[in-house]
Amino acid sequence: MSNRIIEDDLEMLRLIKAFQKITDQDTRRMILLYVDEQLEKRQAKVPESPSR
Repeated sequence: MSNRIIEDDLEMLRLIKAFQKITDQDTRRMILLYVDEQLEKRQAKVPESPSR
């Protein structure tokens, strides 16, 4: 594995752990809604690849 992939994986683990430490349900919900919104925006920009 390249160092970049390992660094990305470590960053994801750090972010997951940070999210798990958030105890306020409204804050957790707000973060997830933001992530969902960003995903929808990104998918709208990038055409889907054809199904296999």
